[in-house]
Amino acid sequence: MLKGHALSVRGASHEEDGSCCQDSARVYINGDFAVAVVSDGHGSEKHFRSASGSEMATRVAIRSLCDFRDRNGDLGEVFRKNEQNAARRIAANIICGWNSEIAAHIRHLPLDEKERSISEKYGGLTNEVMYGATLIAACMFEGCCFGLQIGDGDFCALSGGEMISPMPEDAKLIGNLTTSLCDNDAIGSFRYFYTENRFEGVMLSSDGLINSFVNVEDYLKFGRRVLKAVEDGTTHSLKDHLKMRSRCGSRDDISISALTAT
Repeated sequence: MLKGHALSVRGASHEEDGSCCQDSARVYINGDFAVAVVSDGHGSEKHFRSASGSEMATRVAIRSLCDFRDRNGDLGEVFRKNEQNAARRIAANIICGWNSEIAAHIRHLPLDEKERSISEKYGGLTNEVMYGATLIAACMFEGCCFGLQIGDGDFCALSGGEMISPMPEDAKLIGNLTTSLCDNDAIGSFRYFYTENRFEGVMLSSDGLINSFVNVEDYLKFGRRVLKAVEDGTTHSLKDHLKMRSRCGSRDDISISALTAT
């Protein structure tokens, strides 16, 4: 049985200045197929529509993974045949879908005077930059797990009773620099993994969460507690806890998306 939970909370700094939450998190479960996603909108001046960008990213990622399964059937066979090709195809579908959503959104809601002024300040921003966001996705199916990520944030998993970080590290993430869906070569910045070792659960989170912990060990312990809460159906206190983490830690928006398998 697969269970899931997704949650975003507005960061303490955003509550104080009246700005909206830039994060988005979603979970989709259909039988033995489940997807969890988290996106973190960049939120800086030139990314003034990143709250919408992150919402679109999570929605498009779930749709893209569902479409990929519908078109290809046995996902395990597809990944075993050529996992790099499969990951690249999924990433390309996500980027294409995200760009299409942005184009439709900006047609429906053209830039206002303030937004046009910001764009001109930077010499004319592309639509993608205005909506810039990161993305993490996990797909669990038939005892297997596929993970895809562009940008910062974290992907941890419970494997054999131990919390691990299965996603390859990204040398491009230095200090506050992050890769993004709005990069010119976004498809080349995606990292991924595929495993047929059944995870007991996975938790994805925006960087506002891990930056609220003193060390990685404490963060992973918290991840284990989140997965336990999802499994037991006791996630009611997570929202208040994440708000506390933001106030006492990163002061940033925090999103989590988790899946458990029994």
